[in-house]
Amino acid sequence: MPLFNPSLYADDQVIARPDCWWADAGVAVEVDSREWHLSPQDWERTLARHASMSAHGIVVLHFTPQQIKKEGATVTANLRSALATGRARPPLPIKAVPAS
Repeated sequence: MPLFNPSLYADDQVIARPDCWWADAGVAVEVDSREWHLSPQDWERTLARHASMSAHGIVVLHFTPQQIKKEGATVTANLRSALATGRARPPLPIKAVPAS
């Protein structure tokens, strides 16, 4: 089971707060709805968050709510593949603080 909306840290630096986080695999999932990611500023923040996580070795997957609802098998397959890949490497030095 992932952590939901944790704050991720590298040392004392905040990396991001993804929607889901699997610490054992270093995998983050972002659910990108139009409501929260459509404006140019929101899109820029999404890209910056992705770049920050990727720069620390985190595998970041992005799904829309519609993909999760209508393409559940594909979403699940992609997530399982990412988790297997992440678990095959050494753990990342990322600290996760659960959402309060």
